[in-house]
Amino acid sequence: MATYNVKLVNHTRATDRLKFAIKSGLQGFFNEVFDGTSDSAVVDWGSGIASDAIVLHFVDDIAASYLDQKWPGAAIRGDAGGHTRSRAHVTGSEFYMHTVINGRRTSMHDSAYPRLAFHEALHNQWPGWSNADMHGTLGGGGLAASPPQQPMTDKNKDLMRRGIAIKNEQLL
Repeated sequence: MATYNVKLVNHTRATDRLKFAIKSGLQGFFNEVFDGTSDSAVVDWGSGIASDAIVLHFVDDIAASYLDQKWPGAAIRGDAGGHTRSRAHVTGSEFYMHTVINGRRTSMHDSAYPRLAFHEALHNQWPGWSNADMHGTLGGGGLAASPPQQPMTDKNKDLMRRGIAIKNEQLL
């Protein structure tokens, strides 16, 4: 019986209400993943630590990318809701409070953020997979699709259970 810690790291001025919506929505997804198993996940806000199974950085927008600050690299797609990068044996993931849709900077509905966070958590746990792999049939649709869609699929659950069971060093 394993309990996995999923840490949300806030780099925004998000309200407590929004942070609660993200945390509770993402916790709900992980509860679904582990339903009927002896394993579980605990989602919480705070500072990432080395023992966390997954660390997800919540940043204002692509221009404020934590990944770009720590690991400059290829440009992040302008309409992305989140992004994941790997360097050597370390994986970093972030999702955005504001995105650009049709050239306009916008916030999303509170329910979209947990979907984005879970989607990036899937990328985080399968860092060797390309976007085409995750967003295609290997990811199983649902929350692995781009953009992430509900309901979560059985394939999404299986991928998360298998991925999280193997420790993957996180960008803190």
